[in-house]
Amino acid sequence: MNTTIQVDMMTKETLDQLKRYYRVGSYDGVIRKLFSVKSESLCGALASGKKYDMYTILRDLRDKDDRT
Repeated sequence: MNTTIQVDMMTKETLDQLKRYYRVGSYDGVIRKLFSVKSESLCGALASGKKYDMYTILRDLRDKDDRT
């Protein structure tokens, strides 16, 4: 299933650069690569070497007022 997402031009340019760097053919490939490179990914940086799943990290990033 395909979907459309909106990003600003600066983000698109970064994705284009990463697409060339990782030698992948799609933006989905770039995103998947970023998730798999834990030491350099946002998830890995936020976890500080500890083992947290993506759901827990994203949940904890939300403001207390946004949590349900």
